[in-house]
Amino acid sequence: MKLLDRTIKNYLLYSILLVISCTPLFYFSIRYLFEHDMDEVLIAHKDDFNRSIAYMKSGKDIDFYHLMNKEFVLRPTAVLPLRDSLFTLDLYDSSAATRVPHRIFSTGVTVNGQHYELQIRESMVNTRSLIGAIMSIQVLMLSLLLGGLVLINRRLSKKIWSPFYILLERVKKYQIDQDKTLELPPSSTAEFRDLGLVIRQLIDKNHDAYQSQKEFTENASHELQTPLAISRAKLELLAQTKELTQEQAELVENLLDSIDRLTRLNKSLLLLSKIENRQFFETEDISLKAVVNRSIEAYHRQARERHITVNFEVTEDAVLRINPIILEVLTSNLISNAIRYTPDQGEVMIKQTGTQLQISNTGLPLQHPEKLFERFHRESRTILGSGLGLALVKKICEVSNYQVSYRYSSAMHHFIISF
Repeated sequence: MKLLDRTIKNYLLYSILLVISCTPLFYFSIRYLFEHDMDEVLIAHKDDFNRSIAYMKSGKDIDFYHLMNKEFVLRPTAVLPLRDSLFTLDLYDSSAATRVPHRIFSTGVTVNGQHYELQIRESMVNTRSLIGAIMSIQVLMLSLLLGGLVLINRRLSKKIWSPFYILLERVKKYQIDQDKTLELPPSSTAEFRDLGLVIRQLIDKNHDAYQSQKEFTENASHELQTPLAISRAKLELLAQTKELTQEQAELVENLLDSIDRLTRLNKSLLLLSKIENRQFFETEDISLKAVVNRSIEAYHRQARERHITVNFEVTEDAVLRINPIILEVLTSNLISNAIRYTPDQGEVMIKQTGTQLQISNTGLPLQHPEKLFERFHRESRTILGSGLGLALVKKICEVSNYQVSYRYSSAMHHFIISF
């Protein structure tokens, strides 16, 4: 959820809760005030009636008074009520032809020596209509206030946060290998100005560090390749001389193997550095099946010499959007690692689906499977290798958003790549 939507949501929830809780409170408060005011009027009517008692000399006078004042009702009673009471009751109204609520004040009076229960009644129809109108106006005002606050806050927030969203969009599009600096929009908000300044400084430092590391790895690789090539050429010339003894020839051969290993190690480290720096930005749609077939063909002779059976099963081809070089490295390292660590006359099984690539090979269980993808870790020192193959696989999967996993079951090692 976006920050603006989250803010508006909180305002909206608070306003709705406020309306829901305040509306009944407001209704009962107004109703109490009206009833309290009406009760005072009814009590005042009682005082008016008490002053009129002196003019009531007979039953006809009482009937005449009731005829002129419909809200007064006298009922003979043997005993006067102990106390006055105020209550609301629905009574039939002949003019409205329905029952309507009335506020009633009940008390006891004595007229010409006769005890009566006096009820003074006031219709509450107009009062309820007035309360309903007030409540409608209040709900309308609160709704308009709520809608106005949300609208104003939304428009104001969009204007205030506009530089932030522009900054975010430009940071997303920034490419460290192509863009030298990041142009940020001006802002009148101090916090956004500080944020833009910090981001620009951070990007400039990262760009400089990236360029320095890129130049270092390229220069180091070039400087290492030259002496290694010279050393190899001189050793080959030395091996061709006739004066070498068998022992000297074996030493020269060992030195050539060491130089070859250094050359492969140099190339692997350079490739790993480029992958970590994400220098392989060019991507295209590639058939995984075709790449796996090429990798199998590249190690076909090595597998045949050791009588290793390589089976490739495809249920569905996968077309991946990836740099072709790193996909080639990924499949080659997994297949070469499987063949290298498979015992003679063993088996390598490769299964491909639309979402996974599984490469399995026979072999004994590992002693330290948790270190399998660490750099320079090798389970067996008798098998030649740089110790960077699976580290490259792990790094390629990380930069490509793939998942790599390992498990051992049924006397076979299983490497699974999920796309």
